This record gives sequence, structure tokens and C-alpha cells, in this order.
Amino acid sequence: MRKGNVLTEQIRLIRGKIRRFALTRFKKRYVDEQASRKQGECNHCGNCCEILFRCPFLITIEDGSSQCSIYEDRPGQCAAFPIDYRDLADVGFECTYSFGQDLLSIDLPKESGQTVPEPQIASRRLNPTRMLPVLLLNRLLNRTR
Repeated sequence: MRKGNVLTEQIRLIRGKIRRFALTRFKKRYVDEQASRKQGECNHCGNCCEILFRCPFLITIEDGSSQCSIYEDRPGQCAAFPIDYRDLADVGFECTYSFGQDLLSIDLPKESGQTVPEPQIASRRLNPTRMLPVLLLNRLLNRTR
């Protein structure tokens, strides 16, 4: 893999970690909706605990399966994994969970009669009452709809 491709992949995985953290903190209803659509069981492969780096709480058992040493107190994003199909992509679709077909439907504004909003220049969107980090977080969270 070329250096640029490795960097691009790492950036994608970092965005996924941030997205999962933000969703479990600020979009709990979305996480709950996705949990009701999740199908399958965990096969204890540990792939989700090795995204970007190996979790220090992951223990490999003699039979080759993995176990979390803080399972009862694990963070929300760990308990909810995978939240949606993008998380499955982060582990190379090796996770045994899946989601229903209804998650793959895409609403296109032009077909539904809505108009696509014109992009605004950043200086028009920013104002003193909305800080840049808030705008970035909103943009990240709005991609999950």
C-alpha cells in the first residue's frame, strides 16, 4: 500500500472513532434505532478493539478468541459497536453483525421534490455566536442521517 493510501485509511479510521464517540454522546436516539436493526452476534474476534491501535484492555484467550477485561464498564462506543454499516467497513466487513436492507436506502432531494440548498461561503455561515468546532461537529453528525 502506498504511503498516501495508508494515511488516507488512517484518517478515515480516526474519523470513524470520532463519529462513534459523538454519536454515543449526542445522537443516542440514532444509536438506539440502529441497535434495533442490528442482526447477529459478536464472535469475539477483537477486530473492533484493534481499529487504529490495539485496545490495552483486550485480552486474547488461549482458544484464539478475544475478551475485554473491562467489559462491564466499557465505554459507550464499545458497547454500541457496530453502530451502522460504516463501522462494519472499519473492520473490513469481518464482523458477524449485519443490518437490515432499509439502512441502505438513500433519500435524494431532487426526486422527493425538495431543492438542494446552495453551498454558502464559510464566512457567511460563521457568526460570533457559533464557534468553528460546533459547526464541524454538526457537519460530522449530520452525515449520519
